[in-house]
Amino acid sequence: MIRIITDSTCEAPPALLNHPIVTVVPLHVIFGQQSYRDNIDMTREQFWAHLPKSSVLPTTSQVTPAQFEIPFRAFTDGGDEIVAITISAKLSRTYESALVARDTLPGAPISVIDSASISVGLGVIVEKAVEMAEAGASRAEITAKIEQIKGQVGLLFTLQTLEYLQRGGRIGKAQAFMGTLLQFKPLLSITDGEVHPAARVRSMSKAIEAMQDLLGQQVSARGAAVHIGVTHANSPDTAAEIAAALGKRFGTSHVFVCSLGPVIGTHVGPGAVGAAVYGGD
Repeated sequence: MIRIITDSTCEAPPALLNHPIVTVVPLHVIFGQQSYRDNIDMTREQFWAHLPKSSVLPTTSQVTPAQFEIPFRAFTDGGDEIVAITISAKLSRTYESALVARDTLPGAPISVIDSASISVGLGVIVEKAVEMAEAGASRAEITAKIEQIKGQVGLLFTLQTLEYLQRGGRIGKAQAFMGTLLQFKPLLSITDGEVHPAARVRSMSKAIEAMQDLLGQQVSARGAAVHIGVTHANSPDTAAEIAAALGKRFGTSHVFVCSLGPVIGTHVGPGAVGAAVYGGD
């Protein structure tokens, strides 16, 4: 059997994250001296309820090699093969931890892939890997395909503020927007695995329009093969509006909506909304 392993920055519907061949290894979110495993010790709902009450902003830490080694060893000892797909190596050392864990099992049938993405971008990539595994593709075939398509996934998100990204040290090239956003909302992309400025918009409605236009330019495909993921931080109505607009724009019903988890929420803050599009085969 092929096992797909990812980390908890992967945002996708529960049906995908709880799929029998999928294992999600948690990062950690830290409030003061207390560490919580993402979406295990602290759920999405608990995180967004707790964040406004906290006197200090939370921090996060990557998955450790030992956390990856546990499922790596258990599955390969059982005769399974593994494709592990992680958050961008430029945003977290989680990918590095997965490589270290793989190297503790020399010769084991384990492929480790840097998705160069995050959140729903990682979600649509994992979705493709699961589809291929279900169709009987080999580990080598899945690995080659994911390496091929990962740069074809368009991912944009808009934030209420850049404060959380800046404090968490993940702001990347979006630093160029700092100090210019009193009258604007930042629209950002994940490009080549890191945060880049995409546009400045005056309102959420303009952000929705800009998301459609920019994603439409990045992904030329249209039709049922297109996969779309939308995520939000306590903004379900906005997310639903974006999902409907993108589904219509790309001519597909293959759209999922999910809420942001604690680790990504730590870095983007309340009100964030993101969307990813993969053009399919």
